[in-house]
Amino acid sequence: RIRAIHTFGRVFDAYQRKAIALRDGACVIPGCDVPAAWCEIHHVDEYARGGPTHTDNGMLLCWHHHRTLDTSGWQVRMRGGVPEVKGPFWWDAEGRWRAVTRSPIRMRQRARSRSG
Repeated sequence: RIRAIHTFGRVFDAYQRKAIALRDGACVIPGCDVPAAWCEIHHVDEYARGGPTHTDNGMLLCWHHHRTLDTSGWQVRMRGGVPEVKGPFWWDAEGRWRAVTRSPIRMRQRARSRSG
């Protein structure tokens, strides 16, 4: 398992941003292709409520999805260091959590686990 990079402040630092960008690749909302460089890092567990500023608690969201996350029907969480999303009913009537990563390493690992 990849270890989280942690800082004590609210703002993710350059090393964390690079690690999260390598993992997520772009906005994590399916169908949104806003590149990592244009995204913001969202605290999955809110910083104001004690959520830590580390890579296992941050994921890339574009400005639009970051601002509308509470009202859009999308839900996000981290599971084992991988971001997951649950879409609104119109996108997924089953309401399943889905891993969303564009990390070449994690995608290779996922492919190996499915084929083995």
